[in-house]
Amino acid sequence: MEQYRKKLEKFCAFQERCISEIKIKLEKIKVPHEFWEPLISYLVDNNFVNEERFTEIYVRSKINQKGWGPLKIKMELRKKQVNDSLINKYLLEFQNNDREELLNFWLQKKLKSIKNDNRQNIREKLIRFGISKGFETDKVVEAVNKIIKAQPED
Repeated sequence: MEQYRKKLEKFCAFQERCISEIKIKLEKIKVPHEFWEPLISYLVDNNFVNEERFTEIYVRSKINQKGWGPLKIKMELRKKQVNDSLINKYLLEFQNNDREELLNFWLQKKLKSIKNDNRQNIREKLIRFGISKGFETDKVVEAVNKIIKAQPED
């Protein structure tokens, strides 16, 4: 069990992890199931794994580095089996103004990459893009409509 603990300590020291990622690693390195609970408890007790810290860093990094919206972040954290109350706590810190600002930044960037297309196609592409980034549909449509109105007529 000692060799597994050392591997897991190294794994957790490299980057923040959540418990579901630890379980995937345990499976991958073929740790017998009877050792899982004591190993996970050890990692939690010794602060190698902290779901709250993981969630906070995950939310912040996906917003700042990937420009993801709240829906995509929430979906990805749920896949990692993070508790909804933790997800909501850290998404609340991502205020509406910040969301709108981030959404507008990405939509403007996308708009620059769309070449020679009619207004309707541009609108549809921007809406699809905004939704794929994880922003709420109504917020995306509202932001896209403002951008399209500000565009000069052909």
